[in-house]
Amino acid sequence: MAGIERKRVNRRRFLQGAATLGLGVWLRRCLGRAFPAARAVTLEEGVAAAPTPAGGGGTIKLDRHVYLPYVTRQGPLAHGPSKLGLHTQRPNAAVAFVQAVHDAGAHVALVKALDEFGYLRAVKRVSPETVTVARSMVAQTVDPIGDPAEAAAAMMSKHMPKWEYEKDVVDYYENRPPTVAGQVWLAHFFSAAMTIAEAHGYKLALFSYSTGVPQWHEWEAIVDTGLFAQAKAGGHALALHEYDWPTMDYRWSEPTEDLPPYEDRGVLAGRYRYLYRDFLVPRDEVVPLLITECGLDPALHRPGQPTTWKERYVQEMAWYDTRLREDDYVVGAAMFTLGAAWGWDSYDYEELLWPGNLYGANFLDYIVSLKDA
Repeated sequence: MAGIERKRVNRRRFLQGAATLGLGVWLRRCLGRAFPAARAVTLEEGVAAAPTPAGGGGTIKLDRHVYLPYVTRQGPLAHGPSKLGLHTQRPNAAVAFVQAVHDAGAHVALVKALDEFGYLRAVKRVSPETVTVARSMVAQTVDPIGDPAEAAAAMMSKHMPKWEYEKDVVDYYENRPPTVAGQVWLAHFFSAAMTIAEAHGYKLALFSYSTGVPQWHEWEAIVDTGLFAQAKAGGHALALHEYDWPTMDYRWSEPTEDLPPYEDRGVLAGRYRYLYRDFLVPRDEVVPLLITECGLDPALHRPGQPTTWKERYVQEMAWYDTRLREDDYVVGAAMFTLGAAWGWDSYDYEELLWPGNLYGANFLDYIVSLKDA
C-alpha cells in the first residue's frame, strides 16, 4: 500500500490539472472532417417550454447565461471504426502495430508520442488516416499571471523552432490554474496562442486537462470567453485526459458537483460530455476532441478493489470505445502507455496489442473487427 500511495502522489504531481496546449499540423483529411450540425437552443426557447413556479406560462427573466443540457441523441448509437489509439513514451512496437492494423484493412485512430516523436513520420507513411499528436517535455508550464498574450508569445517562441522540423506532428505543454479566474486567464492565453499559430501555419490542441477537471462552472467561464468559437473558426481542437479505476465505468451515471446525474455521462471517463452536451453543441461551437491520454489508472486504487488489470484491459477499453463511438466529434483516444519510462512501467500494456498474449483478448483483433462498422 505504501508504494501505491507514493505512486498516487507522484502521478497527481505529474498530471495535476493538466492544461495542455497542443501545437502542430493536423492531417487535412482530419481537420476537414464534417461534424454534424447541432441547432443551438436559445434561452427564450428553453424557458418558454418550462412552467413558471406558479404553473403558468410566460418568460422567465434570468441574470445569467443558461445552457440547456443536451439530452437527446442524434443519429445512431455506437458506430464507425474503433477510436482507440496509442500513447508512447518510447516508440517500441507502435509503428509495427499501426502497420499490422493497416494491413488488415483498418487504421489506428490516434497516436500520441511523448518527447520522442520523430517516428510519427513513419506512422503517417504507413497510415495516413491516423492522427498524430506529440508532446515536448521542454518549456511545458505557464503561470496564470501577467498579460496572457505576452505569455503566449513567449511560449510560442520557445516551441515553434522545434516544430519546424516536425510540421506533421503536434507539440504541447501542460499546466492548470486553480481558480475560475485562472481558467479565464488561460483561455485568453490560448486565444493569443491560436492567433500566433495560425500566422505560422499550425493548429492547436487545447488544454489537455487531466482526469476529473475542470469543474462544470469553470468550463462555463472558459466557454463564455468565446475561445471555442475562435477554435472552431480556426480549425483547432480540444485535448483531454480520461482515466478510471478499477473499471472504466466506475462512477458512470453518478452526479458530479451541483449537477443532477445523467445516465450517459461519467464523473471520470465520459466527463467530456458535460462540456460538449451542455455548452458546445447548444452553442454550435463543437471542435474535434482528442483524448490524448486514457486507460485504467492504478494510481486511483482504493482498498478492497482488485489490483490486477491486464486480464480485463481490452474488454474495459472496448466498453469505453463504444461510448466514444457514440460521439462523432471524438477523433480518438490514446491509451497510456507503450514504451513506459520514468517510473510508469506499471502502465505498459504492449503485450496486449498482439494475438497470443497470456491474457487472451488483444487490441489488434478488436480494432480490426470494427473496420467496417
